[in-house]
Amino acid sequence: MPMITLQLSRPLDAETRLAVTRAVTDLTAEILGKKRELTALSIGHSEHWSVGAEAVGGALTAFHLEVRVTAGTNTKPERANYLAAVWQSLDELVGPLHPASYIVVSDLAADSWGYAGETQELRHVRSRLAQ
Repeated sequence: MPMITLQLSRPLDAETRLAVTRAVTDLTAEILGKKRELTALSIGHSEHWSVGAEAVGGALTAFHLEVRVTAGTNTKPERANYLAAVWQSLDELVGPLHPASYIVVSDLAADSWGYAGETQELRHVRSRLAQ
């Protein structure tokens, strides 16, 4: 885990998309401590992006990145460091960035999500019982 969704105000060419995928996945593993092999990322773009009821276009790229993680698995400093690092990386790869672009780390209850047909809570309980 986690599941990451990145929406941009413009499409990316294949090379840039791969660089963004690697950068976001690596930062998620390094800073948030998530397993790289379980980190899923979906990238898309919206043709009709606006901020303040004005179309975003020209030289700026706007984005919304949401990372869904299990509640209680990251500290406030980890989150702050992650937001700063992702912003810097995206600015380097697809910038300059529109200042009204957002990164959200969403906490989900362990019994509300999972993968491979099992909740995160079940995995946690099973690992504790095995100790």
